[in-house]
Amino acid sequence: MDFLNRYKFWIIGGIILVVLIIIYNTMLKKRNKVKTAFSSLDVMLKKRYDLMPNLVSMVQKYMMHESELLIKLTELREKAQNTNSIDESIELNNQIDDTIKKLNISVEGYPDLKSNQNFLHMQAVLNDVEEQISAARRTYNSHVESYNTFIGMIPMNLFALIFRFKQYKLFEIAETERESKIWM
Repeated sequence: MDFLNRYKFWIIGGIILVVLIIIYNTMLKKRNKVKTAFSSLDVMLKKRYDLMPNLVSMVQKYMMHESELLIKLTELREKAQNTNSIDESIELNNQIDDTIKKLNISVEGYPDLKSNQNFLHMQAVLNDVEEQISAARRTYNSHVESYNTFIGMIPMNLFALIFRFKQYKLFEIAETERESKIWM
């Protein structure tokens, strides 16, 4: 009993230190999962960026009137490739999604383009990449949700503040898409 009284401060301090280390390591592990998921998503987005110049050059031959749309797509691609911010990347890629959808709608008015084998192949490849991006977004969002929930709960939010762990933004659909949905 004398031993416990003599070293009570050190024992309690040691227990607190172990708990802090466990909390910090858990936050770090969850944050790293978010970063890894975003890296996987970034690889898929790079595939999309690589396809865009080919798509734009192929479509330009047919769609003289939609040059504004093609210029916007090219500018968004350039910005998205050069950003280091996850939040900015999410925003730019939401804009790219919207612009690609507008481009696909515009393609409907060009029967020669729709029947071009190279364009059909390019469209199939782009659709495959878009599905991979969608799966990577779901994985990223799952890890972000887990991480944000963990660092948002009491008392973890205090430790997150102390250790400077910040919440990540979810990859959500663009506001314009959300507004056009009919909710049942």
